[in-house]
Amino acid sequence: MFPSINLHNQLTQAIEELGFTEPTPVQEKAVPSALKGRDLMVRAETGSGKTAAFLIPTLHKLLTDKIENEGANTTTRALILLPTRELAQQTLKTCEQLTTFTTLKTALVIGGEDFKKQLNTLVWHPEIIIATPGRLVEHIEINSINLSQLEVFVLDEADRMLEMGFSEDLLKIASACNDKRQNLLFSATLKNNTLRNISEELLNDPQIISINNRRQTPSNIKQQIILADDVKHKRELVNALVNEEQAKHVLVFCKTRTQCRQLGNFLLYKDIKADVLHGDIPQSERKKVFTKFTNGLTHVLVATDLAARGLDVENIDLVINFEISRSAEDHIHRCGRTGRAGKEGVAISLVSSPEWNLMSSIERYLKTRFERRKITGLEGNYTGPKKLKKSGKAAGKKKKKISGKKKLAKTANKPNKKKNR
Repeated sequence: MFPSINLHNQLTQAIEELGFTEPTPVQEKAVPSALKGRDLMVRAETGSGKTAAFLIPTLHKLLTDKIENEGANTTTRALILLPTRELAQQTLKTCEQLTTFTTLKTALVIGGEDFKKQLNTLVWHPEIIIATPGRLVEHIEINSINLSQLEVFVLDEADRMLEMGFSEDLLKIASACNDKRQNLLFSATLKNNTLRNISEELLNDPQIISINNRRQTPSNIKQQIILADDVKHKRELVNALVNEEQAKHVLVFCKTRTQCRQLGNFLLYKDIKADVLHGDIPQSERKKVFTKFTNGLTHVLVATDLAARGLDVENIDLVINFEISRSAEDHIHRCGRTGRAGKEGVAISLVSSPEWNLMSSIERYLKTRFERRKITGLEGNYTGPKKLKKSGKAAGKKKKKISGKKKLAKTANKPNKKKNR
């Protein structure tokens, strides 16, 4: 995978077993710099190969130092912090694959899991801890975890953690860590002011690596829009698209939990194997839902944006935006769930009249025009705005200017509210 880098034999063996042949752009830039021990600030999207970009240099460091310090007391040497439980579980899976031929121990510390079981795991001082901020802080507060000898601190999807309100937790966790550690920060954007403040607190003269233009989705993802009349029409369109595309893994994004449940029930009524994922679902159930979808037992997964943040499934063939994203960056994030690892993908947005201008803003941000599509037999009454501005937004009716005389007449005809009290 990295012919010019001499990685540890056990790590190289695992990489070959996984079938990694060529490094992705983020791996090509981040791995050599991380191996030199530098702090990094990396801008890269989910699905760009960033998990391996921070795991490979981290594991190489742990394996190399382990040989030199054989016989030393086992302690936590690497901490990987992520915003969601699902993303943490997937990172654990990749980490376990890469450590197959080693004796390195990894522990998962996330909310929604049995606290006592985690305590028992931490007693054995695993070299690697993969965690979400909230639960990790709980363990730090009762001294059940020791980070004083930490060598590598990884923050993945740092911008998402800050959006979710974890800034204080991040600082609390960092203060419990060894000051001489290496820091690797990965984020979808580096322009967030809070992120800059956090990075100044945590990182030491970091190298900044930026991958891909944020104002674009991968060229292997075909983007389309279908005009819809209302919610009922959208549900019928989702049902038709699932059948027409014959996709094995379909991810549908909704804005609200209620919309998720209603659409999920509708698809089940239509004999489609569907499940839902949102914030109200307990962790144990969320894990089952995700596993069923990953293993192909569920055909369609209907999810809210927050619940789908940590989803990293390589074989999603089709993404459907039941409602238009609140921002262009969220749209890019949604569409990026398909077309992984260079495969072809399709992302279809269902657009109703109130959503036209929002969709148009996303097109303008991405400097593109989405392909228009129709489903035979489900053409709606809404055909788009009658008039468009140069920006692509709907042109509203111009307000007629009222002359001074008419204004005076209007004012004179208005009832005096004070007199009528």
